Amino acid sequence: MPQNANSHAKHYTHTPGKTSLEKELIESLSRFITFRWIMAGGIGTTVLFVTFALSITLPLQSILITTLCILIFNFFCTSYQKHVKSYETFANLQISADWLALVFLAHYTGGIESPVICYFIFHVIISAILLSKKKCYLQTTFALLLILILSMLEYFHIIPHVQVKELFPTPSYDKSLYLVAVLFFCVTSFYISAYLATSVNNRLRKRENEVVALKDSVTEAYNRLEALDREKSEFTFKVTHELRSPLSAIQSLLKSIEEGYAGEIPQKARNLILRSEKRTGLLIALVNDLLDLVSGKIGTIREGEIKHININEAINNSIQLLQEKAKAKEIKIAFESMQKPVFIRVIPEDLDLILTNLIDNAIKYSKKASSILIRSVVTEKTVTMEISDIGIGIGEEDIKRIFEEFYRADNAKEFELEGTGLGLSIVKNLMNRYKGSITVQSKLGEKTTFFVSFPV
Repeated sequence: MPQNANSHAKHYTHTPGKTSLEKELIESLSRFITFRWIMAGGIGTTVLFVTFALSITLPLQSILITTLCILIFNFFCTSYQKHVKSYETFANLQISADWLALVFLAHYTGGIESPVICYFIFHVIISAILLSKKKCYLQTTFALLLILILSMLEYFHIIPHVQVKELFPTPSYDKSLYLVAVLFFCVTSFYISAYLATSVNNRLRKRENEVVALKDSVTEAYNRLEALDREKSEFTFKVTHELRSPLSAIQSLLKSIEEGYAGEIPQKARNLILRSEKRTGLLIALVNDLLDLVSGKIGTIREGEIKHININEAINNSIQLLQEKAKAKEIKIAFESMQKPVFIRVIPEDLDLILTNLIDNAIKYSKKASSILIRSVVTEKTVTMEISDIGIGIGEEDIKRIFEEFYRADNAKEFELEGTGLGLSIVKNLMNRYKGSITVQSKLGEKTTFFVSFPV
């Protein structure tokens, strides 16, 4: 592959930043931090409600202090989040801190009897989402150890048991069978939850990795195709450029022979020369169109060539250039211009090419003795040229394809035999270079309007 194609491919090579997994982890951590704000607010509100509204006796001060510690820790997490280097370590730290907070809340609301124990399941699932399978199981084990330590400390009366008499009139924390049963259900439910959550998460991550790999393959294939397309365009440009000079010379020589510079020629020979000259002219037109097309594909806008062009003057110049062709079909061209001049920044030759192609098409496919209307409209963001003709129109299916290279609608081929099908492709490529747009509205057999918009 030539060097320029290689360099082009390198230019489009995707440079990865954060992986999809890291981005997902960052988003999940943000949601986790938000959830902790809600959780802390919910704990504070609930404990105040049950204490004062339901008259349930709880160590209010201890619970509120624990809640305050959660809020302070979450404020630290929010502030530090932007400076994190290892998101998985950061997730580990938060989950571990939450286990400790939950154990304290469980202790202050009844210990092993507390319904707060149920909330541990949520963090098992969160661990499966945020962490690897191994670390999720380690976190689950850590949580079970905390519950076991709390249970043992209360069971052996090393720390006082907080009894919520309104909910649990008869304490069960010091009953061996109850303690074993609760710990058994905690161990089984925690590990089963961890297994199910990690299994689902691993399958999702596997699918995501497959999608990422497929995306990378598609991107690489796209880059190769784009480089090959550019190489093809550059090759076409070189070949057509080399063909234009000898074809022009052939046409010139044929013209000279036809005009008698090489002496008198028989009428049969003259007819053959005329036909050859016409075919050569068509071939030159095709070469010129190909050159314009590939120039629009491989070229870049060079600031030194861009000028401020008065759009009204440019349209008038294009109309004058094609006036004779319009008169031959008795077509009148009307131009509704803006009162004050409006300028756009464009290479003059590119604008001439756009206008000439569109107006020439309007003349070519207009009915005899009809009219063409050209309008220029200015908005805050665009300058739009509207070119309307009363001609053969374009069918709905053909509208979807008219900007394709070498495409000509069937009714266009029947109405006008000659044509390369490149004019609108050239215009489309040029408009893309200037970040503009070209659209069309048409009704088969009646009217066609092209809208060409340049950004202001």
